[in-house]
Amino acid sequence: MNTYLVRHLFFLNSLVTEETALMELLSFMYSGKLTTTEPTLLLDILMAADKFEVVSCMRYCSQLLTSLPMTTESALLYLDLPCSISMAAAVQPLTDAAKDFLAVKYKDLTK
Repeated sequence: MNTYLVRHLFFLNSLVTEETALMELLSFMYSGKLTTTEPTLLLDILMAADKFEVVSCMRYCSQLLTSLPMTTESALLYLDLPCSISMAAAVQPLTDAAKDFLAVKYKDLTK
């Protein structure tokens, strides 16, 4: 596959993902609910909610993500959120849960 086609497909995929996140955000603003529990989409919705300052949706996404099974990869992803999001009070429980998960998982490394 040529490089142009790969870049174009990646760009189109990111547009679809962004559109899906925005539609979910709009739906949340009217209904107070989301139709997904898929972690990657929840993160995209969280980013959109931050961009448009919909704190209630940020809090809701954070709660949903915190309730899902945590993995090392997801914990690192949550801790790598942009500063504007990770410092928000609505997302603090998610970043705290990620820190706690990693602390418990790797506590024996110092021995």
